[in-house]
Amino acid sequence: MSKETNVLILGAGPNGLTCGAYLARAGANVKVIEKNVESGGGLMTQELSGFKLNSHAIYMLLSELMPPYKDLELEKFGVKFVRPEVQNAFLYDDSSLILYSDPNRTLESIRSISPSDVDTFKNLYNNFKRASDEFIIPATYVAPVDPLEQINMLEHCGELGQWLNELAELTPREVIEGYGFKDERIEAALLYLATMFGLDPDGGGMGFLTPIYVYRLMQTSLVIGGTHQMASGLRRALERYGGQVITGAEVKEVLVKNGRATGVRLDDGTVLYGDVIVSTLNPTQNFKELIESSTLPDIVTESADAWEYDETSLFVVNWGIVGDPPHYDNRDPEVDKALNVVFGISSVADVISHFEKAATNQVPDGKTGHVSCPSIYDPLGSAKHLKQYGNCEVLRFECLAPYDINWTEHRTELARSAFNTWSKYASNLKNANIRVELPWTPYDIERHLPTMKRGAIKHGAYISIQMGYNRPNMECSSYKTPLESFYVAGASTHPGGMVILGAGYNAAKIVAEDTGLNIWWETPEFVKKAIENGYLPEN
Repeated sequence: MSKETNVLILGAGPNGLTCGAYLARAGANVKVIEKNVESGGGLMTQELSGFKLNSHAIYMLLSELMPPYKDLELEKFGVKFVRPEVQNAFLYDDSSLILYSDPNRTLESIRSISPSDVDTFKNLYNNFKRASDEFIIPATYVAPVDPLEQINMLEHCGELGQWLNELAELTPREVIEGYGFKDERIEAALLYLATMFGLDPDGGGMGFLTPIYVYRLMQTSLVIGGTHQMASGLRRALERYGGQVITGAEVKEVLVKNGRATGVRLDDGTVLYGDVIVSTLNPTQNFKELIESSTLPDIVTESADAWEYDETSLFVVNWGIVGDPPHYDNRDPEVDKALNVVFGISSVADVISHFEKAATNQVPDGKTGHVSCPSIYDPLGSAKHLKQYGNCEVLRFECLAPYDINWTEHRTELARSAFNTWSKYASNLKNANIRVELPWTPYDIERHLPTMKRGAIKHGAYISIQMGYNRPNMECSSYKTPLESFYVAGASTHPGGMVILGAGYNAAKIVAEDTGLNIWWETPEFVKKAIENGYLPEN
């Protein structure tokens, strides 16, 4: 294929690599420029003393549903998923709620603690699954639609479309509470799933995201060998078609001539020229730091000034131990198999408090959050050379956390508190030989990934004025910007973050259309069906 179109992509995270791989196969000469010495962005797997620790992203909500998985043949490049049957277990004083990938098994768990809520959960699950499968997931892999046009289309799509419009006026808490569960523990568990990655339980207009978080967090997968395997697969796909990744190279300036982006200047003075520049960085970096503001319309620079970063971030600890997997005392044996075990959440008030403490800069106490032993399902993560001393496992704790506290003072203390809390539920952990302990704070997130300013894992808050057609602003919502040949494709664009590859996938099509490159990939069947059913406009 012709390599006449030179494309420079800023950032070798999941969206940058995805966009680059599609465009390289489409016939472009692609260079992806990455500040860090390794590609992957949030797809980080650090190996310490033989343990593979996923410091950042670990849970794959859409896994094999992501179009790039099939289009780029990622399985051939070693990207394989495992989906545990036991997804989530919520621990209470005298019982446990277990959520399975099989909804019928979940219904039996609910029946054991609240028989009167079985039909209520079944109704919620069916509604959330249908909303996700028929509209929310398809809408993830197309450019955002003008809000008024989208509302009008949904209004004419029958009961489901009208209900989806109603969700856009509600908070996540209102969506869950609207089902009227009799046992508040079930209501709280579902709200925790909806908000465990920082969605405000009382965020106005954000109810439309509730179905996909709740539904897909009961269908979560892990990447075998660690999430960096996905980064490696995406990079190999890019390089297979002649693309190149330049690591250890920080972009200091986007060059502009006659209203057009023409290249970039690196921190060492090197200049690279391109016909197209695609940035996966955040709006502050793109429109305040890299591009001279006089070359942009005021509305773009003003929206960058007004861009809001997440109120909360994440605190994560990974441990590598010599010892047995957690065994939860006096619990259903299925709890031992759960991908995620949640403690400290028995009421809606607990969920609200967990969020509000992080949003108001209170130090977490390690008594609320979710824990996992990923090596149960991904044995490649445990240290093989320590097997002579006994069984080895990887453990993980995660909770919402603030950015503006002294993490140097609190990181070790919080990690120890979380482990001690976990040991109260699984007392065998008290005998574990901890070989590695790696706390990962919001400050560490920003330091390693500056585009996640203030530890914002989604590059910007999920609030109604920063979603869909307004992400990052109306002028740039279709991945094009007012600066000719400069495109955006990161988590600060539709559909956002969470390693779903949507922004990079959607931007690649726009760039290919604008430059006359070969669009070699087919529209996914689930998107075609959503278009046929009137949920989305024709491409």
